[in-house]
Amino acid sequence: MTTDRTVVPTLFPPPGYAHAAVVEAGTRLAFMAGSVPLDPEGKLVGEGDVARQTEQVIANLDEALRAIGSDLSQVVASTVYVVSAEPAVLSEAWEVVRGTDLHAGPHTSTLLGTACLGYPGQLVEITATAVVPDRTRAQEAAAAVDAVALRVATEADGAAVADVYLRSFDTALPSVRRAHSAAAVREFFQHVVVPRGSTWVAEAGGETVGMMVLDGDELSQLYLAPEWRGRGIGDRFVTLAKELRPAGLWLRTFQVNTPAHRFYERHGFAATERSDGSGNEEREPDVRYGWRP
Repeated sequence: MTTDRTVVPTLFPPPGYAHAAVVEAGTRLAFMAGSVPLDPEGKLVGEGDVARQTEQVIANLDEALRAIGSDLSQVVASTVYVVSAEPAVLSEAWEVVRGTDLHAGPHTSTLLGTACLGYPGQLVEITATAVVPDRTRAQEAAAAVDAVALRVATEADGAAVADVYLRSFDTALPSVRRAHSAAAVREFFQHVVVPRGSTWVAEAGGETVGMMVLDGDELSQLYLAPEWRGRGIGDRFVTLAKELRPAGLWLRTFQVNTPAHRFYERHGFAATERSDGSGNEEREPDVRYGWRP
């Protein structure tokens, strides 16, 4: 590993970033100029819209990183500047960051409110430091993604499926209290969910790195191991689900899980209903999404 990212267990659990990142000596680093919300013609994108500007900033940062042989998943440190004194506005920008490949690490980050930025109407800017992998490592990483296989789960996969669910849930939803203990969740997946069928796993090098459960036309579960987020596996799962259920799909996700909202909306799902959470075990407000061809 080129970079070792650490979350210190005695400190507060950071929402989508690590407390520290240690980079090995001899690793090539890129110090990126501030990424801004301008299109290729230099026009501002998303006037007055913090979330849209953040999306453009990250897209521009990703393009710049790829031009030098890196990408968002290689970012080890970033600073996110938002023109606002309101924590809620800063959080809006941060939720966009959490839903991108910047969250794959997770990297270390600082979120700052500021009085103004350099371009008229500009609300967001991100600076970053990233690892530039040598070609051999980059090729190995690409090969690893290509080698991920999606297959139907067998009963022998039950424990691994439960482990992916638990790690992904606890990482992506730190503010949501699970309704059941880890032991109960493992029992449920091993003896109820997987034996029913319609559970799929993503496997890389003999390791289960993702899982999806279909229950009729409901996309009931889709979770990835945290270190495998941002590598296109979720996209492949959704494509598979659409192939298996060509007449349409629906799902529920928590309202606080805005990265999931953006993910499903990008795949053509639309929000159709919001609830106060009284219908789910966590008693957490949720939103129903639907997709039709």
